[in-house]
Amino acid sequence: MIKAAFFDIDGTLVSLKSKVYPPSTAVALERLRQNGVLLFVATGRSRFEIKSEHLLDGLHFDGMLTNNGQDAYDENGNRLYGRPILPAEAEAIINWANAHNIGCWAAGADKICINACTPCVAHSLEAIHTRLPEIADLRSMLQRPIYKIVFFATRAELEEAMRLAPHCIATQWFETGFDIISNEGGKEVAMAEVLANYGISPEESIAFGDAENDIAMLRAAGIGVAMGNATPEAKAAADYVTDDCDDDGLLHALEHFSLI
Repeated sequence: MIKAAFFDIDGTLVSLKSKVYPPSTAVALERLRQNGVLLFVATGRSRFEIKSEHLLDGLHFDGMLTNNGQDAYDENGNRLYGRPILPAEAEAIINWANAHNIGCWAAGADKICINACTPCVAHSLEAIHTRLPEIADLRSMLQRPIYKIVFFATRAELEEAMRLAPHCIATQWFETGFDIISNEGGKEVAMAEVLANYGISPEESIAFGDAENDIAMLRAAGIGVAMGNATPEAKAAADYVTDDCDDDGLLHALEHFSLI
């Protein structure tokens, strides 16, 4: 019996084309909630982004796993889990990015900032319809936990910077967009922590996603569902592939498994 459901945002809940969630998604989530299933967001975005971009306005969730699972909160904003990047490694990556003119943003619990708007940053953010964060000296962010660093560069540049952060891993969400997080975290780790907090087993969960940073979560859930617009790797990791986000894929999957 499924008791909890986890949803990525971009390309899963929210269309990558229109940047809003399809009407069928709101209907499906409400029906799922009425059937007693707890609903959680599991996203690479921060709480600050979700709120400022109005991505999920009108939808209700029982909690959020943000920054690729590096911090998790209940519906009242109480932190359930946190795995920040080691301060020394966050500082090393930020300094390297500054020295090599690489666009880089840092995400804390309630604030995000970026060091510069490079052509690579502009191209990447345009592709996902995201506004440029506040431009600032990222070293000012080091006084508080940093849960994620977004790196706008080539894979070769990323790999060079990652040599300075042996306790971090990176996941790709765009051809020139990478999320750097602690290697002790990830969506699947946060999911396990949240499920344990509610006394629910992984077998009693379902997860939806479409990208590289969703793969481990899809495998860890009792049922992993990849969207029709998902990457080939995400589809291979899933138990079931549904239709595209824009073609009511979330609704169809929940109906397929008789959850609504």
